[in-house]
Amino acid sequence: MSNILDYTEWRGDLNFRERPFNDVDNLILSELAYIDLRSILRYGEQDSMLLSEVYHKYAEMGKNQSYLVNNPTPLLEKCAGTVRFGNLIVKDYVDLQSQGNQFQFAAMTFELGDGTIYVAYRGTDNSLVGWREDMNFSFMESTPAQLCAADYLDMEAEKTDSMIRVGGHSKGGNLAMFAAAFCADENKDRILKVYSNDGPGFNELIVENESYKHILEKVDLIIPEGSLIGVLLFNKQEKQIVQSNAKGGAGQHNPYSWLVGKFGFVQAEKQSSSSVLLDRTLDEWLKRLDRDKKRRFVDIVFDTLEATGAKTFSQINSDKWTYYNAIAKAAMKLAPDQVGTVLAVLGQLLSVGKEVIMNERKATKQSGKSVDLSEKPGEETPVSTELTKRKEHIADV
Repeated sequence: MSNILDYTEWRGDLNFRERPFNDVDNLILSELAYIDLRSILRYGEQDSMLLSEVYHKYAEMGKNQSYLVNNPTPLLEKCAGTVRFGNLIVKDYVDLQSQGNQFQFAAMTFELGDGTIYVAYRGTDNSLVGWREDMNFSFMESTPAQLCAADYLDMEAEKTDSMIRVGGHSKGGNLAMFAAAFCADENKDRILKVYSNDGPGFNELIVENESYKHILEKVDLIIPEGSLIGVLLFNKQEKQIVQSNAKGGAGQHNPYSWLVGKFGFVQAEKQSSSSVLLDRTLDEWLKRLDRDKKRRFVDIVFDTLEATGAKTFSQINSDKWTYYNAIAKAAMKLAPDQVGTVLAVLGQLLSVGKEVIMNERKATKQSGKSVDLSEKPGEETPVSTELTKRKEHIADV
């Protein structure tokens, strides 16, 4: 039942020249991207520091990120005391958030000492604006965070001749894939690998774009066996499926629950049937919803939540009754057409779910054997392949 904390002890005495970079190292750096480095590092100023020095500064400032389920502090402390990770150079930390523009973006870069760098994108924190942007993935050609991710990768590539790995956990995995697909053409050949660690996929506009298709051969999509997040939207078909010690799918999203051995992840036999069923249901549901209905649904839900004055889910959880009452009052003020949109979208989800289950049962009955749900039908939806032109440089955000 070993995890990434145990791995740091097993391999902590070997640098990346002695023991080459592997998939578990990728997950560790993706988890470290959650570290709050504000007041420690800043792009263009104090922009680089050894990871061991980062930890000492972090501890001195008394930072506490226990509000995150995947609190990165224990991993930072472990890594700081090792040769493998403690001597990494952490640089070019960026942390941006705008409720008005509906985006949350953070990234940092690690110099591994083996002639490569790892560009790490942070996943969604517990802010409402961060989760709202995740939902925006379902209908927008590109979000502000995705555009920032591509610009950030270009800027890092311009600053070094090193070969590049790109990755992230959760939304960070989505940003890594987007950045690799839509960065400048001259930088794409230097990308060794793109890691999406249980990261959500993309809408039809992106997956039909040629730039996205061309980067897929370099993408390693890694999900836990009961994944709920990595099956959202349309994602790469081929997946590396790892065992998790968490029982529920939500708990399996936590990187600390993923099982590792001394040489890599402990592989699962297959994706769980509940995860596959959710994958198929959501894909079919999204195909049937038009972009405007998706947008209106997301706006109504998050406008209602933000009307309470809350900025994070932690705030809502810390004073449940106060915020739940505020949410109820805000919902009561919704116009009839808004209520109708929410009910129609949720009703369609239930309808699609029943239809998928019935189809699977029918197929099982006809074949006389269990159906492998991991094999999706190859149906495609004709969509526009035009991507919104990148128009903002990260320094201008």
